Amino acid sequence: MNLKDIGNKFQEKFLGSKGERTPEEVVKKEVIEPIQDENIEVSDEETIEKIIILLSKCSKERRKAIIEELRKAKEISSDILIESAVQVADSEEVSDEVAVDLAKQSSDKTAMGILENAEISEDDRLAIIRTLKDNEKKENAICKELKMSYGAMKNQEQQSEFVGRIQKIIGIFKRTDKINEELYKIVAKNLAFMYQKTNGGMDLYLMEQLVPIHEMIRVKMPEKIGQEYANLLKEGEENKFDLSEVKGRFLDRMIKEIHRKAIDEKQPDSTFMKYIGEVDEEESELLMKCIQKYNPDISEKEMGKILRIAKGEENESIYEPKRKKQNNSIINEEEIDVDIIRECIDSGLIKILGEMSEQERKISLTAMTNSLEKRVRKEKNVQMLKNAKVAPREEVPKVKKAEFKGDIDR
Repeated sequence: MNLKDIGNKFQEKFLGSKGERTPEEVVKKEVIEPIQDENIEVSDEETIEKIIILLSKCSKERRKAIIEELRKAKEISSDILIESAVQVADSEEVSDEVAVDLAKQSSDKTAMGILENAEISEDDRLAIIRTLKDNEKKENAICKELKMSYGAMKNQEQQSEFVGRIQKIIGIFKRTDKINEELYKIVAKNLAFMYQKTNGGMDLYLMEQLVPIHEMIRVKMPEKIGQEYANLLKEGEENKFDLSEVKGRFLDRMIKEIHRKAIDEKQPDSTFMKYIGEVDEEESELLMKCIQKYNPDISEKEMGKILRIAKGEENESIYEPKRKKQNNSIINEEEIDVDIIRECIDSGLIKILGEMSEQERKISLTAMTNSLEKRVRKEKNVQMLKNAKVAPREEVPKVKKAEFKGDIDR
């Protein structure tokens, strides 16, 4: 390779292409200098057009650097950046990816402006929400997404798709009372649609991936479903919602799980009875029927304890979860290494995985796991060889050579 080729390679690596100006130079020449020129008047609309053209022409990596320069420039207001992103989102010629990148790299104010004004997909909005630094703004944005989903729901969605979509929204931030309020509403509406569509049927198993069954009981989910069901009825249509039957179904589901866990852990059912709020006389009877269904031999004393816990009159028993043996060591099934999780967060791994699509994330995690497992196995093998007790060469007993005297007997 001659010196010219080496020079070209250097330019391609560090300048993007042969002789290309740096992002700072481009932004200064194309956007900033016209604004600073006192001899010409440049409108905000003209500046916005220059920004869009500039961003639409470059690669994703270079676009990131140019956006950073635009963001730092005091001559470019957040309103101009917002309007640039909105016009990109409205344009059929420029990819929405430009608007998303612009929002993700800008201030929370700019990002919120884009969320509120740009017509972009749900996935793009969620990608922007993930980058918000202000927790209150992030919480409000998530609540708004849930409200939008609630309002847009006109019929029953396929359950797996519905659960996956809502998981993406609530997975961005820790669940708060404000988020839960919107989450319960959309879950109740979906279950009401299911009840109406299937003439009384409801699949609680998938919905538990969004809200655990004991939590649904505690927040009176059957009543919420009944309210949503009433809202779906057309004028004059009969309300066929059976609240008592639905309550029984929820309790049955919870007691089934409790009894299974109680058997697995060799504990009484009362040990796992979650606080489900004040139960009335009808709910107490339903609760007892469910318990007797799965545990017909339950004692009167244990039944009384369960009812007192359900009413909040008595606390659950404290117990140590069963410990399992794994890899010749005792570990707690519920134990989480907080330091490892913190290192993953600090390194940016969690953020990178969160920005991937579900399919990309699965592929990446599989590849990472396989690679790490191979490395661990290799290190173990090396350590085993080091620890192997092999006798030194000088300690190996020496065999004397046979010495023959005279003829061998025939």
